[in-house]
Amino acid sequence: MKKIFLGILVGTLILGTVTIAMAGPFTWRETRQQARIYQGVDSGQITHREFRHLERQQGRIETHRQQAWSDGTLTPGEACRLTREQNRASRHIWRAKHNGFHY
Repeated sequence: MKKIFLGILVGTLILGTVTIAMAGPFTWRETRQQARIYQGVDSGQITHREFRHLERQQGRIETHRQQAWSDGTLTPGEACRLTREQNRASRHIWRAKHNGFHY
């Protein structure tokens, strides 16, 4: 009985570790983008309207990430979609912070 319980416990811990490791890059990137948005607001580079737009976009990405992980796995197609959405959001943040000035 103890061996079965121990086997289930170890399997659950391994599965949880793999799941967290795979979700890590997306959650780290979302956190980094949030920091860029708040830094732009603090410095005055991002207006209130731009802030609302960027926050809604980040919320949609978070919703899509949660939906992608709802079945416990992240397919390559879902990962591609999330990466594409985050790339687009990153461009929008850059444009909002630079107000059309390209260096």
